[in-house]
Amino acid sequence: MKRAVFLDRDGTVIHDPGYLSDPGQIVFYEGVLEKLRLLQERGFLVCIITNQSGIGRGYFSEHQLSIIHKELCKRMTDAGVTVDAIEYCPHAPEEECICRKPNVEMVMRLVRKYDIDCGKSFFVGDKMSDVLTGLNAGCISVLIRHDKDAETLLAKHPGKCPHYIAGTPCESLSYILHLVDQQA
Repeated sequence: MKRAVFLDRDGTVIHDPGYLSDPGQIVFYEGVLEKLRLLQERGFLVCIITNQSGIGRGYFSEHQLSIIHKELCKRMTDAGVTVDAIEYCPHAPEEECICRKPNVEMVMRLVRKYDIDCGKSFFVGDKMSDVLTGLNAGCISVLIRHDKDAETLLAKHPGKCPHYIAGTPCESLSYILHLVDQQA
């Protein structure tokens, strides 16, 4: 079975400008691409799992999203990182679909497709919906708190704690690399 690092997109891999609708708005966090390349060298699949309610809300189309993801993948490839998969939920929260995080449908699609072992995989994101997705899927879950108060985020979900809380996206991936290297 394969191992994967499942990543939220906005606020985790790239800065979150709020409803990203133009590829020109893509700005990677410092150090993230280098750390992802190192994880791939250690045998991890790189999979992006993202809620894109801007489609359901009419802010941009699935065609615009595909252009953004094509540019995102190109830039990552240029930096030596292959994006193995991108799964997205196009629905608005009120639609209560089965694919929107914290539901695990997007993760499970990739688990079935690539024969991924969730118990040896990681889920990284900056929202509690990401933490819960990782926990619900059986992954090691990492929360990026940025400038947010982690205690406030966690208080809304008692008993649902991430395995690790990082201050930055790069720190979250450094933590994963450290764990992987310790196990090797």
